[in-house]
Amino acid sequence: MAAADLLRRLRNDLPMAVTIANLGREGPSSKMRDGRFCLLCPHCNDMLAYINPRNSLAHCFSCNKNLNNIDLLLTLDFDFAAAVAILENWLNEYQARQGRAKPRK
Repeated sequence: MAAADLLRRLRNDLPMAVTIANLGREGPSSKMRDGRFCLLCPHCNDMLAYINPRNSLAHCFSCNKNLNNIDLLLTLDFDFAAAVAILENWLNEYQARQGRAKPRK
């Protein structure tokens, strides 16, 4: 079983936009709308699932369901262990890129 801290980090520290980008064609359609990132809700298929950038939680304003990175992969038929392993790899890559980014002055 995955450690609770790892699961929290996968849900909150990995931006959902990064997850969707890594999924490519396998992921849901997404776009910027009114300055906010939204995606096609995998539950109701409406483009009304908006992502809160502070915690990477998506909320669909059509069906009222919430979705995090782990949930997203589970809705795409990944099993839990595979979803955690994939997301952990993407989180490590994301954090490594963030560490290499030069601070702007």
